[in-house]
Amino acid sequence: MVKGFLHRVRHLARTPRHGNGRALVLGHIEIETVRRVVGGGMRIDDRFDPDTTMVVDFDGQERRCGMTTSSDGENARDFLDSLRRGDLSALLVPARTDYGIGPNNRAVVVVRAPHPFAEALSGLPEQDRKRIAEAILSRRPDLPAPDDIIVKQTGDPLHGPITLLPDLLIHREMMIAVATGARPIQEVEDYYGARQARLIQACAAAGIPYENPHEGLWDWYRFWKDSNLATYAERRGYVRKLFAGPIASAAGRVNNPGPVVEREPTGWERVDRSLGRARTGFSGASVEEDWQAVGLVCREVLISLGQAVYVDGVHEPEDKVKPSPTDAKRMLEAYVRHTLPGDGYKEVRTHARAAVDLAVHLQHRRTATRQMAALCLEATSSAVAVVAIIAGQKV
Repeated sequence: MVKGFLHRVRHLARTPRHGNGRALVLGHIEIETVRRVVGGGMRIDDRFDPDTTMVVDFDGQERRCGMTTSSDGENARDFLDSLRRGDLSALLVPARTDYGIGPNNRAVVVVRAPHPFAEALSGLPEQDRKRIAEAILSRRPDLPAPDDIIVKQTGDPLHGPITLLPDLLIHREMMIAVATGARPIQEVEDYYGARQARLIQACAAAGIPYENPHEGLWDWYRFWKDSNLATYAERRGYVRKLFAGPIASAAGRVNNPGPVVEREPTGWERVDRSLGRARTGFSGASVEEDWQAVGLVCREVLISLGQAVYVDGVHEPEDKVKPSPTDAKRMLEAYVRHTLPGDGYKEVRTHARAAVDLAVHLQHRRTATRQMAALCLEATSSAVAVVAIIAGQKV
């Protein structure tokens, strides 16, 4: 907390702690105290206008320092990319970065980001936070980078596939924290379990292998005991290796988004998993055969979609002929026709039929192109979303 200042505060209400900082409320003024930035007892308090001024408590002496300089986020990300730290670079994509000069010409770096990116940034290891500070000041060699950054949560929370990277990082650091005595298991077990379930579903939908077998933190505790991971270093190494692949893949999706907007998982596991495979195949495709393969997987997605919603004896095709288990077009038409009958919904039925036709066409087209594959992937993703909406799935 800010030394000196809190001695003068009365009727101070505390809110729950977030990361290494704590939000304090006095009347209508929100004060956010933050972690130590550099040595010598310096702390930051955005008590005044956070866009123009900071108050620095330096060895008990409160001083203001300017915060009017915005760092070029692209330069910072380029710096991190040059160090092969795509994970840290991706965390800065939705962030705003600023720096200022404190006492004795010490630099102060502030990163503002929405949740859960702010939580992920706050929970990074010290060396990673220092690396971000160096990146933000990479074009200012006259300013020695501080040992830490100040993270402030701003804006509305983000949702959807873009949050996969910060969720993975938060999850990784939580496992390390309980395995090194930094946090008690009972304090965070519920949060871990809920996030683990989300990550399993989200990684499957994104086509990212996620092989964390620990359903709960007590499972993780028993594992490191039974596996004789006796030292903190061994436990950290195990967790970092476990998450290295998924984090790299998720960071790549933030840094290099595809042409098709990723949607929330539908809850149909096979549909989500196959759609993730289609996106992954598209991202790595470079020749005609690769583009054709995207069409093949998109057709499999639509077959799985038809199997997920079609019920024999309930959804009767217009021609009364029972569709085969791989006839995506007729299964989907029968389902939509039964659920949304009448001419008013014929465009919806046409939408699903067109997606199947496009996937089959791409699969067999020897002159397939990236553009065709992107169109097919978007049509398939859209058809999945439309049917999920009709079925009342969460999208």
